[in-house]
Amino acid sequence: MSRFIRDKGDRRRNEVIEMFDMAEFCQVFLTAHYIRNGDDSYIPLIQRGRLDQMPSEVADEMDAMLKLAVIEIEKMGNDPKAFIESRGEDYDPVSDFIDTPEMKDALGNTIMRRLRITEGLHDEEEAYERAKELMPEVRDALHAFVAGNLSQTMYNLVKELHQKGLHDLSRVSELVEPKVAMIDDRGIAFSAEIDRKKLDEILGDSKDKEETKVKYDPAWG
Repeated sequence: MSRFIRDKGDRRRNEVIEMFDMAEFCQVFLTAHYIRNGDDSYIPLIQRGRLDQMPSEVADEMDAMLKLAVIEIEKMGNDPKAFIESRGEDYDPVSDFIDTPEMKDALGNTIMRRLRITEGLHDEEEAYERAKELMPEVRDALHAFVAGNLSQTMYNLVKELHQKGLHDLSRVSELVEPKVAMIDDRGIAFSAEIDRKKLDEILGDSKDKEETKVKYDPAWG
C-alpha cells in the first residue's frame, strides 16, 4: 500500500508509520485476547495482505471497542453538550481502554514480533530494549486508531437514533449492540441492528413522561 508522508523529518514517527498498519493493530487485539485467556504460548501471526485469514477472535476483541462507544453515548443522556462541557481535562476513556495490562503487554509483544521482521532483531533482550524505545509513539498510534473508530461509531449511531426520533440517549445499550462486520486495510466497518420494539417502548415512555410533565407543570397554571 502506497502512502504520502508530508513531513519526512520525524524519524521516530516514520518508523512507527512503517511498523504499524491494520495487520499490526489487529495483532494487538488478537494478542490481548490470548493473554487475557492465559493462553499465550502460541499466538497466530497476522500477515499484511492476508487479513481474510486472521482468526475471528480479532473481531470479538474489537467488539469491546464498539461497546465503549455505546457506553459513552449513554453518558450524554438528553444533553450531549452539557456532558461534553462537564468532562475534565483528564477525561480519556480511550486511554483507560488501551492501558490495561493485557493491551499493554499485547502492544509490546506485537512491536517485538514486528521488529524481528523489519529489523531482524531475534535477540530477545535487544528486541525488548528497542520495543521500549518505540513504545510511546506506537501507543499513541494505537490511541489514535481506537479514538478514530470510537468517534466514527458514536457519530453514526447517534445520527441514526436521532433520525428515528430518539433524543434521550441514556438507554442506548437496550437498543443496539454494534459489532465488527468487516476489516480491511483501509478500516473497520460495523453493523448495528436497532431493536425496533424496544425503541418504540422507549419512545413511548419518553412521550408519556413529557405529557405528564406538561400536565402537572405549575408553570402552565
